[in-house]
Amino acid sequence: MVKLSRLAAVIFLWGCLQTHSAFACRYNVRDVGFVDLGTEPYYLYGYVSQDTPVAITPSFQKISSAALMESNIKAEIIDIEQQKKHPAMKYLDIRRIKSYPAAVLVSPEGRSLLVPVTKPGQPFEQTLWSALDDVLSSPKRREIIQQVSKTFGAVLLIKGAEQEENERVQDAVSGAIETISMQMKTMPKPIAQPPVTVVIEPELFSKEKILLWSLGLDADKVDRPHAAVLYGRARLIGPLLKDEEITETRLTNILSVIGADCECGLDRRWVLGTMLPVRWDEKIQARVAKALGFDPENPMVKIEISQIIRHSLISSGGTQDLGNYPGASFGYREIVVDFNPAPEDRQSSSARAPNTAPPLPASAKRASGDTPMADMHSPLRNTAFVVIALFAVVIIVGIAVLIRSKKHG
Repeated sequence: MVKLSRLAAVIFLWGCLQTHSAFACRYNVRDVGFVDLGTEPYYLYGYVSQDTPVAITPSFQKISSAALMESNIKAEIIDIEQQKKHPAMKYLDIRRIKSYPAAVLVSPEGRSLLVPVTKPGQPFEQTLWSALDDVLSSPKRREIIQQVSKTFGAVLLIKGAEQEENERVQDAVSGAIETISMQMKTMPKPIAQPPVTVVIEPELFSKEKILLWSLGLDADKVDRPHAAVLYGRARLIGPLLKDEEITETRLTNILSVIGADCECGLDRRWVLGTMLPVRWDEKIQARVAKALGFDPENPMVKIEISQIIRHSLISSGGTQDLGNYPGASFGYREIVVDFNPAPEDRQSSSARAPNTAPPLPASAKRASGDTPMADMHSPLRNTAFVVIALFAVVIIVGIAVLIRSKKHG
């Protein structure tokens, strides 16, 4: 009887220690990054007037719809005389548009960019196809898609004019990637390939104008190094870092979130960061689905992940975000966090999208009472597991008592 009682106690304790593994989310943040849960798209607004040739409007609609079909960009044609109250009419003044047809690309944050769709002496259909191809793709965006679809994620390093500063930030990026690579084995879910670096040299800025614009940068005015962490479906996670903000510690912390359990309780704005404007075709989607072991486009997967994120935020109070989060805990050393831009640089950060992270604190050191991200599980589930374990103990003890009573009967 004593041995059985000890066995029951051991089973109970073992059960309590298995809470994490028994109820851990089968998705990590990287997985969630491949799922489209209704992320706000980019918009391409095409403008026509009463003086626009009749054949232009249907061609505009047909070509833009076809070209943007496998992307996160939606097209809409606006007749400026018939739709004077359309919200997108404001971009005509902002971009100083006086001739038609014309087009403006608008980001989820509301930034706008004029897209030239006409050229003297060239057919409209030809110039429109060319313009839309530039909107959808560029050499570095293609490289980013290839990398994030098969690796942990990518650190996009935008170099500045000073070689010494470029070398410093390159070392910071390399150090962060090396640290994450060593920690990958202890993360909640295996990821085959470590993070990579994608570099944009100054001489490529003109070809990457739309990529830089999507990050809030003007290709003609970038003279300092910047860094952005991208993952999943070419999503930005964390803030765009600049100059002294680019440190190994900051990059390591942001990267670590990608490998964390999807029930980490982070603000949805971080888990589902803004996407770059890209073409995401069926070939890439099929390769990603095969590698992940599930189809991110499956409606049931979308429902499941949506519920998990909602439940996680409710359980954590929806207060967790990267602004005060020191990085995912996977059993490695505690680290000091200093994500935030310096006070003099906060104006550039505040110009970023309303759906990016709130301002970050001056510095934040992990408190001993902080809950590691990978261990943030619902108290309700823990309670349920304990109840089940207790029920098992009761059954075992009951059987033991029954056996003993029969022996003495």
